[in-house]
Amino acid sequence: KYIKERRKMKGSILIFRDLCNKFEDLVRIKYKVKDDEGAFNKLSMQKEYKKFEKDINLIRKIRNLLSHGECKIEGKTAIEINENIIEKLKEIISLLENPPLVTSRYITEMFVVDLEEKLEKLIKVMNEKKISHVPVLDKDKKLVGVFSENTIFSKLSEDEIIEIGKEYKVKDYEKYIKLENHSSEYFDFIKRNEELASAQNLFNKSIKKDKKLVMLFVTENGKKNEKILGILTPWDLLDM
Repeated sequence: KYIKERRKMKGSILIFRDLCNKFEDLVRIKYKVKDDEGAFNKLSMQKEYKKFEKDINLIRKIRNLLSHGECKIEGKTAIEINENIIEKLKEIISLLENPPLVTSRYITEMFVVDLEEKLEKLIKVMNEKKISHVPVLDKDKKLVGVFSENTIFSKLSEDEIIEIGKEYKVKDYEKYIKLENHSSEYFDFIKRNEELASAQNLFNKSIKKDKKLVMLFVTENGKKNEKILGILTPWDLLDM
């Protein structure tokens, strides 16, 4: 029985070492890690792997102990790699090999309008549903602009007096819904099969010329002249 246990221990250590090597190879390629950088440290600092930070650092310490021969007593290995460690390392490697894509998180059931939408109705829905930004699409589902709370203020700052009667439509505000005419916010596009981490990075670096990124529009290839497939906001990535 003792011999079997020793063989099992050696087997788990070999598996662990192989997985660590695979882990390092994947991280070095994915994040272009330099020779003087540590793959374990590099991944633990990535926001999308923040929830694994403690696990990654623990695995790194165990790997170092095994590599430097500091875990032996009288020449015999004094450490055992249990199934939990192996499974956690496999989980992290699986995420490296198959990272979640934008398609796994983006919102497809959007509230959208066209230029003929009555302004009074739109504002009422926005107020009732607590919606701050509404995409305005054409007949081909391509983006015309975004109607937001700031749209009215932009028009007000220019016209000083505005009217919102039953006869007014979104097209009466067409100038102000254009993406480039939003004064304090901006929008960007991302392809549907992009890694979700790329979307997160865009939001993390969201300040551009004193404007904040508030929404990503998902299209097939991330181009603004394509059909809108869905949206992503910072709120959709809060748990990452």
